[in-house]
Amino acid sequence: MEYNKEKLFTDGVKLLTKWQTGDEAATINLKSLFDAVIEGKYDFLFREHVSTDIVNIRTSLHMTTLTLLNKLYGINSKDFYKGDPIRYVRTTLITQLLLGIQKLTLHWPVYAFGAESLGQLTIYPDHYAPSVAVGNPLIDNSNWKNIKVPDMNNDIIRIIDEMISFFTDLTNEVPVVHLPAPYSLVADIYGQENLIMSLIEDTEFVEKLLYHVANHIFVPWCNHFTKNFPNILIEFSDASGSPNFIGPDLFKKTAARSVLYLIKNYSWGHRIFVSNYRGDAYPKTNNNEIENNSKIPDLLAEIIDFKLSVCPGFIIKMEADKEPLSFYVEQAIKRKKPLHLGIGAIQIDRNNNLNQQNAKEELSTLVRSYTRAIKTVSRRLNNKSIDEHTEHGDIYIEDINAESDFTLVNTIVKSVLL
Repeated sequence: MEYNKEKLFTDGVKLLTKWQTGDEAATINLKSLFDAVIEGKYDFLFREHVSTDIVNIRTSLHMTTLTLLNKLYGINSKDFYKGDPIRYVRTTLITQLLLGIQKLTLHWPVYAFGAESLGQLTIYPDHYAPSVAVGNPLIDNSNWKNIKVPDMNNDIIRIIDEMISFFTDLTNEVPVVHLPAPYSLVADIYGQENLIMSLIEDTEFVEKLLYHVANHIFVPWCNHFTKNFPNILIEFSDASGSPNFIGPDLFKKTAARSVLYLIKNYSWGHRIFVSNYRGDAYPKTNNNEIENNSKIPDLLAEIIDFKLSVCPGFIIKMEADKEPLSFYVEQAIKRKKPLHLGIGAIQIDRNNNLNQQNAKEELSTLVRSYTRAIKTVSRRLNNKSIDEHTEHGDIYIEDINAESDFTLVNTIVKSVLL
């Protein structure tokens, strides 16, 4: 059976849902489809651009694709991520289309890839994404100054280059290279616990380490990718440096400072952005200290301002950002930035929702409110009718994996279209 994009989406969620339950016929049909995809027979679908004047959905779902290829072909994690970049791109893109996600993007295990490219020991479980070897950090207090310019011909950099090149040729989209931010990279090569203890005991050392890494690793990385791909965007991921992990003050004063340094001091700095800082919140008191509580909106606005300095293109609310949606709408309009809104992996986890119908209704209500909020910001920024606006923000599903409930993903897609 041959698919166009509409039929692929109509049948795709059904196939994936049945496959997830072990249905043999669905597994056979999926394998037949992926055989054709790997051969390039569906490349034409990836060239069909979606409209930018609607609210689109984007996501990272490489772990779903990993599980699919593991079950369908016996491909293990190492072979999936490192064995064939062309196969990786094709199968990751078709998985997005199967779920009705038409704004195609390309992701990979950014933290593990970043650390491994420097020589950090990395573990590839059979059918799970890779991770650094805990307890065996690449650097310590005695050798961190020995970090040298990374080899741009190593396997990881070569694979990333090939993935980006093929994705760009296939989709004609602006390429994006995903790299760990300096703080999150250090957390992996120095050790998360070691870094937290150093933050507490010797913040000055952490700052020196971050700037050393920025100069000796990130400058060569960014030089390489901007030379090879002149129109590339550089997205840093920095979950470990987020406010909900190390607090809003250390986030601003320490973790993100090296990112700002790279943005401000290099010709390609304007291409850098970090959109996954999460946990916009300040502790609220419960003892009627009205004066202190009244400062919280201003403190949150300061966080928004700071986040815009490292992600100047848009304002984003992640699932872990617990402030009201109205606050982000207000901030986006005030700062004249598009609004992007995140849906967390836990919200679509099939093990987290005992009553699927209730979960679908709650998620549909949430997505409709998100869509209205994004459109409200867009209308205010453009001062035009809904049919005349320029590009909207997106709804970002923060992760889709094999334990996600694909019917809930389908609910998200359909609710945006309502």
